[in-house]
Amino acid sequence: MADKIEAIACDYDRTLTDESLVLSKNAVVSLKNARKNGIKVFLASGRRLPFLVDTNERYDFVDVIIAENGAVIYDPANGTKILLGEGLEELRSAFADADYVNVEEVIAATTIDHLEDVKAIIRRNDLSVDIELNRNDVMIMPKGINKGSGVAKAAEINGIRREHLACIGDAENDLRMFAVAGIRVAVANAVEDLKNEADIICNEPYGDGVKEFVESLVS
Repeated sequence: MADKIEAIACDYDRTLTDESLVLSKNAVVSLKNARKNGIKVFLASGRRLPFLVDTNERYDFVDVIIAENGAVIYDPANGTKILLGEGLEELRSAFADADYVNVEEVIAATTIDHLEDVKAIIRRNDLSVDIELNRNDVMIMPKGINKGSGVAKAAEINGIRREHLACIGDAENDLRMFAVAGIRVAVANAVEDLKNEADIICNEPYGDGVKEFVESLVS
């Protein structure tokens, strides 16, 4: 398998971290080793770009950052940033006064408790958007933008073909990554829907699951 995988797209929360969202040093070391072996590392997360940039500046283990659930692509080497999707101003404006919604650079985000309120705002403003769920989180995305489209664009930019791309995650929004991956990997703590679509289910949870998979590539 090692000679087939040219890039690994990895989720952050509860994949590279534990349940307390502490980053796994084991996972970081393994991904650094993957890069030494010529495998690119994409970090794909629903988190905002500044947090992910800061994390990578501290540990230097990522080639491409895909933030806001696929809506923002950033190259740490040269600082270039791409925003994906249309109707960004309309999306941000519609949720500007909803204090239970965080309006980010492209997307809007809240919790599952506010899902029906979010749907009402979408209908009232006739927004062309998609709703993505990530455990207890709700993300309102430009139409057609998700982790899969973000990872696919990053792979295209870096000349990585789908069959040479591995994606690893834990939650429902990672299903979109799986749709563009050649190898689909679920850590042991992943939700059942993701495990049902995985080619590989790790024996270990969280960052140790990432380490387990990466070591199978480069050992």
